[in-house]
Amino acid sequence: MDSDKAGGPGLLQRLLLGIFVPILLAFLIIGIMLFVSIHLGSVQFVSIRDLGFNSLSELGTASLKESTASLNRLGEKIIQEKAQDVAKQIEIYMKSRGQKALAKVAHDPHLKEIAVQKVGETGYTAVHDNRGINYFHVNPQIVGTDLHALAAKLPDFVKILDAGLEKPANGYYDWRDADGKVRPKYMFTSPVEGTNAVVAATTYIDEFSKPAKGIVEKMNMMHQTYSAQYNKRFMFFLLIVAVDLVVLLAVIYLYSFSIVRPIRHLSEVADKISMGDLRATINVKAKGEVLVLAQSIKRMQTSVRAAIERLQKGREGSVRK
Repeated sequence: MDSDKAGGPGLLQRLLLGIFVPILLAFLIIGIMLFVSIHLGSVQFVSIRDLGFNSLSELGTASLKESTASLNRLGEKIIQEKAQDVAKQIEIYMKSRGQKALAKVAHDPHLKEIAVQKVGETGYTAVHDNRGINYFHVNPQIVGTDLHALAAKLPDFVKILDAGLEKPANGYYDWRDADGKVRPKYMFTSPVEGTNAVVAATTYIDEFSKPAKGIVEKMNMMHQTYSAQYNKRFMFFLLIVAVDLVVLLAVIYLYSFSIVRPIRHLSEVADKISMGDLRATINVKAKGEVLVLAQSIKRMQTSVRAAIERLQKGREGSVRK
């Protein structure tokens, strides 16, 4: 048949391509939006999946940062209040003895109990005069030394020390532990009113932000749990999409075939009629335009057959004459 010799895709293939390809592209675009993140210079596109992960991660980071900052501020306030409280106690004690110079009460055991108190877990208070000479310290080796000697080792500490010789001062300095680990310490200095004494309270600031680490651990556990559930849901969604795509392809194929089959049948009938088979059966159950086409071919078949019969009768009549 001529249809068998025609080149290019047939009607069924064109229907499948015309319907299925746009749907496949739509699913592909949806899949990219869900699963694929693109980073090309200034152009960045974050998938919905990564957006969920990033949002949770950012939430954890922000929570940790805010919690740590809040706890550190609370720690600073506790250290500050401790220094001021010890300064007030020393002021009352020295006034009761009529002393203003720290050197005159340097060996007073009762004053030492007031001057050196615990701050946080590992911190302490210490007392030096307005020249930076220490008189009370948790470490006996520091007692009697000029704290300015620590300038090379602890420059930030000495800056806070100098700033607080005449008025309250505070700040951070790095302290290297015996294991070599460097941790930040916070110090607040409070001059003792009416004397030359200055109280310094100091400790590791991360002692107060330890609860934030527990929050981080919980957030990490939540992140892992959420990630596992998130992945399961996305995989389930992906499976549903794949099944839907297969079913959709099958439905499109069957629907397209149901349209193409009667057209193929009519094409075969038309081909038979063109070859002289005027008795070819037209068996079409379609509706709409296909039915109209079938009826037109059937009328054409009837008309051609009637015309040929008239022609044959005319020839027989002329022969008899």
